[in-house]
Amino acid sequence: MLTVGEVNSTFAEKGVQVQLPLPPSYLVRSLQILERKKIPGGVALLLSVRFINDQGEEASDLFHCEGAVESEEKKRRLAAKDIEMPPLDAHLPLRSQEGFDNDDEARAYLAEAVTHLAGDKGFQPVQRGDVDLCFEKEGRRFLVELAVRCDDAALAATEKLLALRRQEGAEHDYALVIPAFQETLGVPLLTQERWILRHMEKLTINRIGVFGVDNWNPNLLYAFSVHPGQRDLKRYFMMTGSKYELVRSRYVLRRPIKKAPGTDAPV
Repeated sequence: MLTVGEVNSTFAEKGVQVQLPLPPSYLVRSLQILERKKIPGGVALLLSVRFINDQGEEASDLFHCEGAVESEEKKRRLAAKDIEMPPLDAHLPLRSQEGFDNDDEARAYLAEAVTHLAGDKGFQPVQRGDVDLCFEKEGRRFLVELAVRCDDAALAATEKLLALRRQEGAEHDYALVIPAFQETLGVPLLTQERWILRHMEKLTINRIGVFGVDNWNPNLLYAFSVHPGQRDLKRYFMMTGSKYELVRSRYVLRRPIKKAPGTDAPV
């Protein structure tokens, strides 16, 4: 059994600022939400609670509770903010939503994030017509293809990078840059991760990096395969790699649970 204080903390963790009007030390044997209504700025709940007081006596009562509700966007935005910023001299502003209105917006976001990272690490942009983005520092190039989702177009982009590597040489860095989370673009996280795993061996052998841009924080890019060879970029991705598992875990916990039609079972 949970205490009243722990129940209140659980409500708060879910973004519902509702408090049971009972002493925090009381034990809660059961809690049912009999009625839930939206009110301006929050929610009203009618709760049926069975509890045990400090003398060990069991009782039950109905409580009408009201409180503010944090939106999913706000909760995710706050979660993004408390991830320590990566080693950059300047930072781009955080986004206010996870998804994108269209593919062009997603590509522009990816381009902005990787261009900012490259510039921060001393790379200069190089105009080329055979690759989405190219940067150079001390004779070493960083060639980038952008893909908004892990699909056939992304696979074609990796083939393009392989051809460029054969042409330009192994002394340069090659990268496929994607959104870190693509469910709002139609690709479930499991499908995305299977795509990366399926092509991992070929990409690793040929030193083609797959880098995911955090959907909320354009300052965070995660390496899903090999790191770049250039020292400053490698150091950056070594530091952001430790953040990804935390971000992924939070993402999985916060996303809505989909249920099979006509059942209460998660799909």
